[in-house]
Amino acid sequence: MPTPHHRAEEVVAKFIQAWNAEYEFEARQLLEATCNEQTHFVGSHGEHWGLSAQLASIGAFRRQYPKARCSGRLLAEHHGWILVAWTTEFGDGRPTLTGIDAGLLGATGRLTQMISFSPLPPP
Repeated sequence: MPTPHHRAEEVVAKFIQAWNAEYEFEARQLLEATCNEQTHFVGSHGEHWGLSAQLASIGAFRRQYPKARCSGRLLAEHHGWILVAWTTEFGDGRPTLTGIDAGLLGATGRLTQMISFSPLPPP
């Protein structure tokens, strides 16, 4: 049985992969593996609920920035809360975007909330 930290790392890796997915069905599979159906997403662009809304957000991002690649890593996990550092390289000359996400894993080990803070200034 995976430990909570191992599960959190898996969720983060698959959630980031969803942002890099070339095809919508790939992104959907990754979101279904990492998020509840009604996950609440909050970011500088606004807020939305559910897998379909997040999938639409990722799709819009992929269309606007087709060369972009996202990476991220789990910084901390405790009591179901996760803290994730991420980076987006746009691949078109624009500056790299960095951010921090805070998420809550529910009883199923999937995200129920994800709040994104970006852009962040360099440390």
